[in-house]
Amino acid sequence: MWTMIEGFQSLSHEEIDALVGAPALITILVGAADGEIDREERKWTERLLRTRTYNRPKELNEFYRVVVSDFWAKVQSEMDRLPTDVDARNSALSDRLEKLNPILAKLDVDLAADLYTGFVGLAEETAKASGGFLRIGSISAVESKWVKLPMLTPIEHHREVEDEDQDFDASDDSGD
Repeated sequence: MWTMIEGFQSLSHEEIDALVGAPALITILVGAADGEIDREERKWTERLLRTRTYNRPKELNEFYRVVVSDFWAKVQSEMDRLPTDVDARNSALSDRLEKLNPILAKLDVDLAADLYTGFVGLAEETAKASGGFLRIGSISAVESKWVKLPMLTPIEHHREVEDEDQDFDASDDSGD
């Protein structure tokens, strides 16, 4: 299965597993930062991830197909293993996500930047999903601590990227 994900050849199966598991961890970190992942957060997160299986950047379509496979089962499995105390859970999640930095450093910088941008976009969309009017100004104080994924080292593209190539907004899912 992993050999189908182009650009990940320099990684071990364990490292690829860590990257594939990151969206579930990010969803828990941000979506359950206030206690539980609510219905709107679940709906928007799933919609966003499904969009990424056919959207830009095309190099990551297969990666997100693997991510989306049994996504909520992965989230639930992680929730079952994590501490129930929110602060302890968030600390554990932050520590696990921080371990992605050396893995991302092994990838082509543009592929790593696309992953990083996608992870931050997922965190932002998950945070916006459950509050506010038309999801405007809906990031809670507890979510805002995590929404920029401060445990990850920001990665910039080396290639020129058009703004639309990095637009991972769920509203851009013309395939639905």
